[in-house]
Parts: sequence; C-alpha cells; structure tokens
Amino acid sequence: MRRVAEHLQTGAASLYRHVSHRDELVTAMVEQVTGDYDYPDPAGLRWRECMHVLARQDLSAFLAHPWMLTATATVTPPFGTASLAAMEWALSALAQLRLPPHEAARAIMTINNYVQGTARVLLGDRQANAAEDPGRSWQQRLRDVDLRAFPFLRALISDSLPEGDRNWFEDGLDVILDGVEARRVQSPSSR
Repeated sequence: MRRVAEHLQTGAASLYRHVSHRDELVTAMVEQVTGDYDYPDPAGLRWRECMHVLARQDLSAFLAHPWMLTATATVTPPFGTASLAAMEWALSALAQLRLPPHEAARAIMTINNYVQGTARVLLGDRQANAAEDPGRSWQQRLRDVDLRAFPFLRALISDSLPEGDRNWFEDGLDVILDGVEARRVQSPSSR
C-alpha cells in the first residue's frame, strides 16, 4: 500500500478511504485488467477456438501486467464481475463438449496454469520473445553439453525441430486440449 501511495503521490492512510485492505486493492486491479481483455462473442466459434482465444488473451494480459501472475495466485477468487464473466465465457465454450462442470473447471485451470507457466518463462528470459520457440533455445544451450549419460535428452537435443510456421505456444495448448476433448461425455448413440 505504501508503494501505491508513493506512486500516486499521496499518503498510505488516504488509500484506506477507497479500499479497506491490500487484497481489496489487488482484486480491483485484477478486475480492471480482466475487463480490459474482454473475450469476443463465442457465437460461431468452436470450443477449441475459444480456448485458444482464452489462452492468447490471458498470455497477453500476463505479459503486459506481470504483477498479475502473483496477484492471481495470492488473492482468493472470486474476483469481481469481469473475472466471473471471463470464467462463465470459458465454461460456456466448453459446454459444447458436455463435460461435467468440475471437469470443465479443471480444464480451464489446467489451461490457465499452462498460460501462467509460459508467461513466467517468457518474462524470466529477457532475451526471449513470445514467438521464439523455447525448444530451440534449449537445443542451442545444450548442444555442446556432454549428454552421453542422458540418451533420451541427447536424442531430443540432436533432433531438429520442425521448421516453418510452428507455433510452440499453440502446439502446447493443443496437447492440453486433446486431453480435454478425450474427456468429453459421449452420448449413448456415439459409444
């Protein structure tokens, strides 16, 4: 609160006229950013497209506002209307799969954890950019390391990654979404 007050060039005590404690301030901050990254109308989008939109938008928010990584991990949900609307949007997109509610929530949480982990990697590597494939970075860093004691890792590092329009973030997300799709509830006629 003291740092916020310094930034606003006011006293910390004056902030308490607007928020009663730090968590309330952080909740309001998360709510503001979440509202700034509104999701599009899902009409006409398949569930998988919606999950890609969710992941890309959330990654953009975390990269633009790195403090959100800590804030969303330390403030107990639910946040406010924008955060609840975002969750509702994601759950409604997964309704196409007819997942039980707890499975849909687990899928969204898994996607969110993937996005947050990706953001941490990108923010932690000051030379990286969002389009750069971390697999290529690993290959470059480990190419000259003696990996004879690690045959699977050696094979991975010596194998060339596919060239072209490979999008490592989207590809990783698709691995998760394949697992989500495998959990769909089958109708009796499709079993």
